[in-house]
Amino acid sequence: WKRMEFKPEQWAGLAEHAKEKGLVFLSSAFSIEAVNLLSDIGMPAWKVGSGETLSSHILDAMLASGGPILLSTGMSSWTELDNTVAGLSDKGADYAIMQCTSKYPTKLKEVGLNVLEEFGQRYACPVGLSDHSGTPFPALAAMARNCHILELHVTFDKRMFGPDVPSSLPFEELAFVVRARNAFAKMKANP
Repeated sequence: WKRMEFKPEQWAGLAEHAKEKGLVFLSSAFSIEAVNLLSDIGMPAWKVGSGETLSSHILDAMLASGGPILLSTGMSSWTELDNTVAGLSDKGADYAIMQCTSKYPTKLKEVGLNVLEEFGQRYACPVGLSDHSGTPFPALAAMARNCHILELHVTFDKRMFGPDVPSSLPFEELAFVVRARNAFAKMKANP
């Protein structure tokens, strides 16, 4: 783990590189220190990992820094989500709810696309999919269900070292998902 850690200047370099490439830089924060570091480099929104959905001190720090909240749901019950969303609503936060199955990689039959519509109805907010299947298929199916946000992990090569590699798409497959997203957008614009 130590050899994969970034120093603050490396985080800033990643954020700057993303900006130069026209990308939105996001990173999940798992501590107040991480929220402060990411806030200092200008995080425009906050991705809340499934394990932090109930961490009110981290959510409060994110809200204090500004920007919308992208809330993953992989480790929460409906009651816990109801309570977290009520807290975000009470504080006037902009948020989206993202279906997530906290298995790495996630088997296709366990992705849980069936809850996307219920999230939208229950919470009256944008819905997303935080996918860890390592395949493009859940993203395609989610887009067909009018999903607003996709979070996909990517890797340069499936043979690389790292804990997220089995759950990640190679860039060629990500490019396929992007082309599909663009096609869906055109279909919606010209029904």
